[in-house]
Amino acid sequence: MGRVELIRKVRRLPLPGEVLVNKGDRVLPDTPVARITLRPGIPWVIPASRLLGIEPSELGKAMLKKVGDRVKTQEVIARAEQGLYGRKEIGSPTDGVIEDVSTRSGRITIREEFGKEDPPISFDVAFEIKCKPEELPKHMLRQVGQEVKKGQMMAKKGEAQAFFTKTALAPVSGIISKICTETGRVTISRPFKEVVVNAYVQGTVSEVIENRGCVVDTTGIRLTGVFGLGRETHGELKLLCNSPDQVLEADMITLDCKDKIIIGGSFATNEALSRALEAGARGVITGTVNYFNLTQSLGVKLGVGITGQEDIGITVILMEGFGHLSMRKEAWETLASLEGKMASINGATQIRAGAIRPEIIVPFEDYEGEPAKSAQFDPDLRVGMHVRIINEPYFGATGQICEVIKESVAIETEARVPVVKVALPDGNQVVVPRANVEPF
Repeated sequence: MGRVELIRKVRRLPLPGEVLVNKGDRVLPDTPVARITLRPGIPWVIPASRLLGIEPSELGKAMLKKVGDRVKTQEVIARAEQGLYGRKEIGSPTDGVIEDVSTRSGRITIREEFGKEDPPISFDVAFEIKCKPEELPKHMLRQVGQEVKKGQMMAKKGEAQAFFTKTALAPVSGIISKICTETGRVTISRPFKEVVVNAYVQGTVSEVIENRGCVVDTTGIRLTGVFGLGRETHGELKLLCNSPDQVLEADMITLDCKDKIIIGGSFATNEALSRALEAGARGVITGTVNYFNLTQSLGVKLGVGITGQEDIGITVILMEGFGHLSMRKEAWETLASLEGKMASINGATQIRAGAIRPEIIVPFEDYEGEPAKSAQFDPDLRVGMHVRIINEPYFGATGQICEVIKESVAIETEARVPVVKVALPDGNQVVVPRANVEPF
């Protein structure tokens, strides 16, 4: 079995809201810990320092309102004295809440809020731009599903002289929900949506973050993979392969895999991934897959550099990456020993700066021993340390540091950076930047 450690998960709202738990509360993965009762509206970003004629660093002194204040349309929010040029003021372009005042960029962000009671707004765009209702779609500048701000141009007819150009401006902010080619009317919805953050793991609330969320502590085992996709989920671990080098085939996945997190071995076939999705499995943990199979079988287009927000109904974690590789023996044996236990998994992966790895967390609620300290990235890499390489051309490879090179070395980009020499399992030794390895 793997190392049992104290795991701390920060659960945080994207914007200020309501915290639903107290310090010391016991929580389950599905326990709501914080929520935003109103859907955040559209942000209005104002280039305040430029409009006021001041340096960005002086914006704080010019503000008449502070972050968190509610403001009305045309209410003065900042003012600067310009000597011979007189006074300059900025009025709010909308009703909303001041979300940010940046003394680096010199910008003010005001977020308009939509209330539960706001009804959809419908207006005759075809009449305003003088076109036939059936011709309206070709003149629309914004389409169904897109956000618009109050006063923003939504439709335009004519490209020649300004005198003959007709335009229609959005009367309110919202999301375009309908463009009717029979009546020529466009409907803007004022959406309401409750944003809820759950605990994600079973544990205890150790800290409350005012208006934002909390920290959940749990004692358990945490494993990280090389690549993943799909959102946070949880379920019972179910082992389907007998060894770390066995291929996960479609016929291994039966109806009793519903709501389970499947543990494979080496490669997972295209058919196996499709069957897991059809069977209602919540997750698949396997060694590798083929990149094309992953996108084809799950019907998803992967983001560039970061994943984890794919709405596909299943979370996939690759312990070794892409290709045909067996799962690391120690990782497979740890997962196999945990079969039947509840696990929380997250497919979020970021392969750029500030690397994020997909994770598997298995809580041990009744563990009575002394948990190990949480593993932290050690910038002082040492000979003998086991590491994973997190960038190309050796992305996903694991090995052992055999030399820490003191002098900076020129890499392909011609930059000189600190490097280490890593011995790979196949006997080869490769030199990689220190920033491209992480202990595991």
